[in-house]
Amino acid sequence: MRAILGALLLLVLLPSGAARATSVLMETVLGDIELELFDDTAPQTVANFLGYVNRGDYDNSFFHRSARFATVPAVIQGGGFRIVNGTDLGRVPEGPIVENEFGASNLRGTIAMARLAGVENSARSQFFFNVIDNPSFDGQDGGFTVFGFVSSGLDVMDAISNLPRTNASNVLPAFAELPILSTTGTQPLRERLVMIERMSVIPEPTTALLLGAGLAALGARRRVRV
Repeated sequence: MRAILGALLLLVLLPSGAARATSVLMETVLGDIELELFDDTAPQTVANFLGYVNRGDYDNSFFHRSARFATVPAVIQGGGFRIVNGTDLGRVPEGPIVENEFGASNLRGTIAMARLAGVENSARSQFFFNVIDNPSFDGQDGGFTVFGFVSSGLDVMDAISNLPRTNASNVLPAFAELPILSTTGTQPLRERLVMIERMSVIPEPTTALLLGAGLAALGARRRVRV
């Protein structure tokens, strides 16, 4: 009883403008990855990323690069290419350049913006996951902007990074380290891509909904005692 009333009191006293981190669900062919974004420390980068998410630009895209340091999986990269009309290779539509907002370190499980080599302010749509700690990225040309982290689904990130790779640079130079689901079989290459089927913002429950749920729970407890 006291716990429920205390929770309700906290909800009532919570400022309506209190900041909450935006969460995004990435649905891949190997499972879901949930992201928590750094709205406060990388606001422009988060807004840029959410623009692609909300427009559906990342739907039916795929991870096109799995980089390794020696033999250790280090980075998986996506956000650049997608399948359109079910079979055709296309590019994710690129919006304006977003300025670098480096602040957080490139540690395992974080997501950061990819950009042109040597050009600090050149990030657009592409992103990468740090599969391992990559502190060397923090000092390159102003640092690579980390704008969130994996809150659930690290196992999916690892599974993608451990997939076999093929050199498909004959298709596009960017596909020299292309992760694929299988190296065997006769399926076309596009059917073995690591697809991101959909990305969407996870809705935050409103204070009113939480309050209603708390009152319902309180009412249920009273009915049980009668």
